[in-house]
Amino acid sequence: MKSTRCFFIIVLMALAKIGLAQVREVSISYDGVHGYDSALGQVLEWSSLKEEPRVQSSDKPPEGLRLRWLGTSGFELGDNKTTILIDPFISRPRVSNPFAPLIIDTTAVDELILKPMGDRNVDAILVSHAHADHVMDVPLVLSRSTTTDHSPLLVGDPNTVALVESYHLSAETRLLTFDDGVVHYLIGQFGNFTVEAVRSLHPQYNFLPWRGPEGEIEGHPPFTGFDYLSYRNIAIAYIISYRGLKFVFCDGAILQNLQKIGEADLLVLGIPVRKNNTIADALAALHPSFFIPTHYDDFFVPFHEMGQFDVTIGLDKIQLLDFSRFGKFFEEFPGYIKKARSNLPAESQSFSDPRLRILKPLTYYSLESLILK
Repeated sequence: MKSTRCFFIIVLMALAKIGLAQVREVSISYDGVHGYDSALGQVLEWSSLKEEPRVQSSDKPPEGLRLRWLGTSGFELGDNKTTILIDPFISRPRVSNPFAPLIIDTTAVDELILKPMGDRNVDAILVSHAHADHVMDVPLVLSRSTTTDHSPLLVGDPNTVALVESYHLSAETRLLTFDDGVVHYLIGQFGNFTVEAVRSLHPQYNFLPWRGPEGEIEGHPPFTGFDYLSYRNIAIAYIISYRGLKFVFCDGAILQNLQKIGEADLLVLGIPVRKNNTIADALAALHPSFFIPTHYDDFFVPFHEMGQFDVTIGLDKIQLLDFSRFGKFFEEFPGYIKKARSNLPAESQSFSDPRLRILKPLTYYSLESLILK
């Protein structure tokens, strides 16, 4: 068993390191991108706004509560003692052949996810579902973050756990099956962070009646994109509370079981494929102070190849497709607020307009100013 485990790990590392040994500079321009470029209208990038409470950004981890967007729907949330990763995915492989194996970019994982964290441990890895753009890099992140003295808790559905086991990695896991009508789990306490999970639904694509590959993950790595399968089309949303603040992270524009979540301060919601979305319902039920869209960047382009921030999610061969429609979202958002208000009883006075704020990938944002003292 031990020799077999070593064999698979060696194969993984050998495949992943082909042509990836050198550190690559990431330098992204935001000119010509809605929400980032003042020439196109209001700038909504959080640290650019002179408002209270003031949120500042930096390349290095700030003191206290911090949030970093890893691109796609990946995040690092932590403070000086605790770090939680959500859907950590950074390889961003170009897909010219959808049936070719996807190879983990070890340099990107090391340089862009782990190195900026310094010597801080990863305490938990939360995975929404087992499509490639959410779980592909998790086995390597888990392997790199596990020592003889420390191992992160991996939280996810049966396919996420099966994927990690296919790499013959030993991990402490919290399996979320959502059987027998269960829609909510209390995951546990990590330092000052309390983590919960609710069942939600992977959104349906705009151009076809499909929610992406679904089934049971089988076989061994490396996998193709079609081998990464969602479990019963479930997408797990995570609720994270910290010293009076409540975050909600959902990878898509459908957020279910809102009554199990309650009011929240920051709603982080994926906005591509907004067909039959529940954005207005979520705004009405959760009353967030801030709405942070995510998953709108083109995750088929590695960051070191992205000279200009690319918010058109499509395929190289099909230029007419854009699953993000990021610029259009700014026009839609006031309509979601209006619809949210119409969903509330007339006597309700608790709803105020959530502030739409966007982030730059790979940038730390200090959220200490938001904590309720």
